[in-house]
Formats: sequence, C-alpha cells, structure tokens
Amino acid sequence: MFRWWLLAILLLGIAGLGLGLYFMLAANADNEGRLLLRQLRPDILSEQELKDNLRGKHPVLDPGKQSRYQLYVTPQDSAVQALAATVSGAEECYQAAVGWTWVSDSTLHGTSEKWLTPGEFLSDTPGYPGNPVPPAVVSDCEEQANTLVSLLRAEGISAINVRVVLGKVDFGGEAGGHAWVQVRHNGRWMELEATSGPYWDDAQATAILKNCRQSL
Repeated sequence: MFRWWLLAILLLGIAGLGLGLYFMLAANADNEGRLLLRQLRPDILSEQELKDNLRGKHPVLDPGKQSRYQLYVTPQDSAVQALAATVSGAEECYQAAVGWTWVSDSTLHGTSEKWLTPGEFLSDTPGYPGNPVPPAVVSDCEEQANTLVSLLRAEGISAINVRVVLGKVDFGGEAGGHAWVQVRHNGRWMELEATSGPYWDDAQATAILKNCRQSL
C-alpha cells in the first residue's frame, strides 16, 4: 500500500510539473505574439495605452501609434461642430443620423471599400458624382457610425461612454461586416443603429425610405 501512495504522489508531482511548464510556455508564447503584433502593427495601441488614452492621460498621441480606426472619430471637425450646434442631446443626435441615406461604396465610389472622415461624409457626399440621391448626405455604415459617435462626442458625451463597434451581423439571413454605435447608459451598453433610415437599393436602383435590414 505504501508503494501505491508513493507512486500516486510521484504521478501527481509529474502532472503538476507538466502543467506548470505548459502555462509558462503558453504565457511566453502569448507575450511573444503580442510583441510580434506590435512590431508588425505599431499603429495599434496596447491595451493599457488605450485605457490611458480613454482616461485622458494621453490627450495628444503620436498619430503613428493610433489605430487607423481612431482617426475617423473627429468630434472637433468643423462640419461635425456645425451639426452639433443644431441638435441637443443624444436623442436629437440619433434623429439626425437616421436622416442620412445608406449608399454602398460600389455605387458612391465605384470601389468595394472606401472610408471617409465625418467631415467628408457631411460636407462632400451631397455633391459627389456617384451620389444617387443628391443633395442627401450619403455613405455606408462605417461613415454613419463614425459620424454619429463624433456628433455624440461633440455634444459632450465622454469617450468612455460611446464607441464604434466593428463586427459581423446577420442581414436577414446573410452575414456581413458592419459598423454600429454603442452608448453606455446606467451601466449598460445600448445599441444605436445609424443606418436605420433610408437607403439606396442597388438592385432596384431606387431609394427605400425605411431600411428593412435587420436593426441591432
């Protein structure tokens, strides 16, 4: 019986040593992976840098260290500020957003993907040659989401309480990439869908007054 206990203790020791070695190697691989990612993509902020930025510890960051997605939220843009002067509060910001018309990049730009700044979206798209419904403000989900967040920020909502979300959603049975807005209210993140308003149907070559795509 003594030998069985000795064998059990030996096996447990080996198992513990193996688990410790596994977690040590996994942690090292994770650190190496993070380091490699930062080397390949120096524009991506670390998690701590991102938290510090949101807390205002880094009010001005080197643009080379910011994720390119952050550069499309521009609450200080003159066109955003002009629109902010005409609305009051989050509800009116959202009502302004659902007045924008969704138009695909292929129709508006003749390319599958092109990002605009909020200023370009608000000021330039009404006169774009590819705009099928001039003088409406038009573009697809990322411009509408980025501009709505910029507008909410211009209205005084803190950066820690509003954000653009990039992900994949179900558009009536067809999955696709999408950008939308989340606002934190009473400790919970609430969804705001800027593309809930009118949209241009490429297949029918006509404007649809209400967006029948699935809202988030």
